Amino acid sequence: MSLAFLSKPIGSSKKNPEPTTSGPESRGSKPGPIRGAAGNIAVGGSPRVDLMPPEIRVKRSQLRFRRKLRLGLVGVLVVVIAACVGTWAMGTVAQANLTAAQNERQQLVAQQSKYSDVTTVKSSIAVAQAGQKVGDSTEIDWQGYLTKLQATLPAGVALTGVAIDTVTPLKAYAPSTTPLQGDRIATLTFTATSASLPSIPDWLDGLAKLPGFADATPGDVNLSAGVYTATVTMHINTEAFANRFDKAAAKANDAASTGGN
Repeated sequence: MSLAFLSKPIGSSKKNPEPTTSGPESRGSKPGPIRGAAGNIAVGGSPRVDLMPPEIRVKRSQLRFRRKLRLGLVGVLVVVIAACVGTWAMGTVAQANLTAAQNERQQLVAQQSKYSDVTTVKSSIAVAQAGQKVGDSTEIDWQGYLTKLQATLPAGVALTGVAIDTVTPLKAYAPSTTPLQGDRIATLTFTATSASLPSIPDWLDGLAKLPGFADATPGDVNLSAGVYTATVTMHINTEAFANRFDKAAAKANDAASTGGN
């Protein structure tokens, strides 16, 4: 059976023939499109006919889309499983580290319990040292201080009475109510006797050399039976503290006393 009729133009008619290119009017011009013919028909090629229903193409497209969705779902599932496995592994490692740390802590506690007596002794020593610093915070070596005071008096003058009012660790010293007086932590009132009239300025100059000297105020001078009796009130500041258990404060007071002298 011959299939030559498939290469003929579709829709042609013998009553309306197409113009040929042999005439003088159409010389040099291209032939026009064939009415009713397909634009890309290859003349003389193998004839092909697509008899596939469009529903099958849609079905195939849907199947491809479903396969992609399944692949995407599988990928997400793989990622989730990998994340779960990683989290589980990290949790296992963390739990193992925690268990090891707890075991080490228990061992340290057990070892520390063997030396609990040493810890108790160290705590007792620390409390005692703190108590020494608190108790020594307001201590003044009055014996040594009065010896230095006697050394500052002029020749022939002797101490006959001393009254001391000082701060304690449990009681703060009352501040001065007199203007222009310096801070003080103790008041030393002493009485001295002399066969001759004492020189008050010389007394004050000598007292200014004592550690912790703040100020001094001379009192009355009385004459009885040929003996002069004078009273002096002296205020003392924090530089007079002994600081036996606080070496840093003692060095600071020594430096201040050296600089003041």
